[in-house]
Amino acid sequence: MGWLIALGIVFLLAVLQTSFFSVIRVFSAVPDLVLPAVVAIAVYDRERTGTIAGIIGGYFVDALGGVGLSLSPLVYMICGCGAALLVYSILRRDFFSWLVITAGALVISGIAALICVAVNVESAAFTVSQAFSRLLVPQFFASLVAGIPVYFIIKLVWLSFFNNREMEG
Repeated sequence: MGWLIALGIVFLLAVLQTSFFSVIRVFSAVPDLVLPAVVAIAVYDRERTGTIAGIIGGYFVDALGGVGLSLSPLVYMICGCGAALLVYSILRRDFFSWLVITAGALVISGIAALICVAVNVESAAFTVSQAFSRLLVPQFFASLVAGIPVYFIIKLVWLSFFNNREMEG
């Protein structure tokens, strides 16, 4: 049942990210709402749900964003599974853990975006340093700030649907 709830949340956030935030930008960038949501879902559930939410969230972002196929499903899957495993083995289920994992996930996502920019023929006039300073850094901070309310919404949803016994790995 957790993956169904995750699917609905991720879909709604992907629609919000690609429609509302494509017009209204935070720090002159479109924030990634889905990756912080995938990490939050993984923090409050198991690695299976985090992995499923990551794959589906990546496909939703690619499909709704009009970018075409990219590395998003792979990156989001790795971040979702990794977040759940980190919380299960090392970290706690709290805001600070989510913040640290989300920051790391956004860095991984940024590296994947740099790879996509580097291999894209159309972006030959766009250097890596320009992509880093104009795209990746603003998107990192925009996603981290916009992801904070997403975290608290997912925490509220998860705690209202599942009790603590079910959440223990």
